[in-house]
Amino acid sequence: MGLLKLWVNHQKEDSFVNQLRKKRFSLLKNQIEQLIEKKGHIKILDIGGETDYWKHLGWKNEHCTIYLLNLANAPGQAEVPGFVRVTGSALELPFEPGDVDLIFSNSVIEHVGSYDNQAQFAKEVKRVCNKYIIQTPSWWFPLEPHSLIPFFQYLPHSIRAFLIMRFNINYFPKKSTYQEALAVSHSTLMFTRSRFLQLFPEATLHTETLFGIPKSYTVVKMD
Repeated sequence: MGLLKLWVNHQKEDSFVNQLRKKRFSLLKNQIEQLIEKKGHIKILDIGGETDYWKHLGWKNEHCTIYLLNLANAPGQAEVPGFVRVTGSALELPFEPGDVDLIFSNSVIEHVGSYDNQAQFAKEVKRVCNKYIIQTPSWWFPLEPHSLIPFFQYLPHSIRAFLIMRFNINYFPKKSTYQEALAVSHSTLMFTRSRFLQLFPEATLHTETLFGIPKSYTVVKMD
């Protein structure tokens, strides 16, 4: 498990997961550069984003302002040029149409708590901007990325809750009651390709594979 956690360490620039992210990031980078070429300076809303994500990917561009939206921002965080921290919900974005040129989100939509909330997430993205790049892990990949337990996503929520009551499972913290554990289990609902496209039917879907198995999906709409 120690070696596995090293491979998926988001804070380690050369970790396996960050190497995959860099490959995936090329799609986003190309789209950003094309927008900058057209407009000169652009604004990006990164839902659930952090500066470390962009830092580990080597992002530097003075012609771009990135708004990092999170439910809460820790006090005392250093200001980073080119980034603006915003407190708010992905289900009720504190932006109006035209405020940003592109919306980006990496592995957030599966964490908003319910299928209805996921639909609301998609609705809010499209309300604010007609250009977006939204990524989520694939339900089909054997290693569940939040628990780091193979096939954990396939277990019924009742069994997942039973395990969460007894163990700290990486992203899923241990809970003392069944109802609390059940809520934690339901807080992460992963996507198949078809269900992701149901929320973004107007977008182009890109599938990232590993060993021939879908690892993540990214929907892209740039027109």
